[in-house]
Amino acid sequence: MRQGQWWLDYSRLRMDSGQRDELFGLVETHSLAEAVRRLFDGAIVNPSENQAALHMALRAADPARFPQADPERTLAAHRDRFLALAGEMHRGERKITDLVHLGIGGSDLGPRLVAEALDEADGRVRVHWLSTLDGRRFEQLIRSLDPQTTGVLVASKSFSTEETLTQARALRDWLGDRFPGQAWAATANHAAAVAFGLAEDAVLPFPSWTGGRFSLWSSVGFSAAVQIGPERFRELLASAADADTDFLESPDQHSLAVMIALLMHYLRRIEDHNTLGVIAYDPRLGLLSDYLQQLVMESLGKGVDLADRPLDRPTSPLIFGGRGTDMQHSIYQALHQAPDTHPLLLVGSLTDSHARPEWHRIQFNHLLAQSTAFARGRWSDEAFRVLPGDRPVSLLVTESLSPRSLGWLLATFEHAVYTLSVLWDINPFDQWGVEEGKRLAGQFRELEADSLSEWLAVARDMLTDND
Repeated sequence: MRQGQWWLDYSRLRMDSGQRDELFGLVETHSLAEAVRRLFDGAIVNPSENQAALHMALRAADPARFPQADPERTLAAHRDRFLALAGEMHRGERKITDLVHLGIGGSDLGPRLVAEALDEADGRVRVHWLSTLDGRRFEQLIRSLDPQTTGVLVASKSFSTEETLTQARALRDWLGDRFPGQAWAATANHAAAVAFGLAEDAVLPFPSWTGGRFSLWSSVGFSAAVQIGPERFRELLASAADADTDFLESPDQHSLAVMIALLMHYLRRIEDHNTLGVIAYDPRLGLLSDYLQQLVMESLGKGVDLADRPLDRPTSPLIFGGRGTDMQHSIYQALHQAPDTHPLLLVGSLTDSHARPEWHRIQFNHLLAQSTAFARGRWSDEAFRVLPGDRPVSLLVTESLSPRSLGWLLATFEHAVYTLSVLWDINPFDQWGVEEGKRLAGQFRELEADSLSEWLAVARDMLTDND
């Protein structure tokens, strides 16, 4: 099927017409159209936090069409402001040569994917992405930077994320008096950012209802806009908004979002595969699997239904992946010949505008060859040469990767995840498992053990503590 510049080929799956019709029937039996309308109308679709999910308003040409999201009519102005600033940096008008983006999870994966996929190397600022706490990399980076021309973007909704603020404090110390004039924050907590030392007008706000894995469309995307330019970022937003309209108007088997969801349902709950590999045969999409890992697993990795009843059927697959020909030289041996079966989604584009188009053609040839080998296998009289084939593999291909095709695709994956949550009767917008880990980390942070044996003893005590 084809929609929004993308073509999905699932003909290599072991699915007969009867199974396909049963999948189509799920759309009706689960009242998907009604659930989609509730989402866009701002109904409470996140009951554990009593919230709507309004991220579509962040990319809408007119956010006022989502009145619950923008009661004060500020979203468009905030978007214009951060994109205007991004444009000044992109064109070199701010005397900033390097921008360090601090963020983790959704505050890193989405904007970094967009920056890598759409960068045409025509900006005047180099963007450096710091997420996890890596002291060695941090020191290496700042040794290569000039504090007089280095800016900082702190991306944190709560402005309390430990990994992000730890690095922000180090950069604040490194910049010294320059920090208030060379640092900005993408956050929903204006007061905390100012208390940290940022100037009032350096806060680039977004609404507190913005979920982390959906925050790319907000000022969290600022650094990506600096790297690719505000015009391309606006195209990305506009195309994502087009995907919203497509999903709202046709939440059925004619929707690519719905078809992706149905295929994932088929592979997870009918074929009982607990993994899904997303392999990019366009190297610009090498981070797509990382991005989808969070989107899918944080949204769908739940153990209870909407009525808080334990689930007796599987939910999220484990998402893995990377760049296609890299994967061929690392994990494909096991995927082709090991007894376990791991479904794959191979993603690519037909063309690229860089100076070596023959290299891109080689990538696409490998996509076609590998999909054929996974499906057909190979017979030989020598057992060690046999490839059993019949490995579930689908293709997702676009004519060319652009702001419009990428924006549409990322929004479509969001809608595919929502569709699965409706089919599986779960809440895709909370993440209490993540929150528990943060809570326990806070308890350990308060301890003062000096040796490994003391830390292990404390950990054992906490593990056996029933309070």
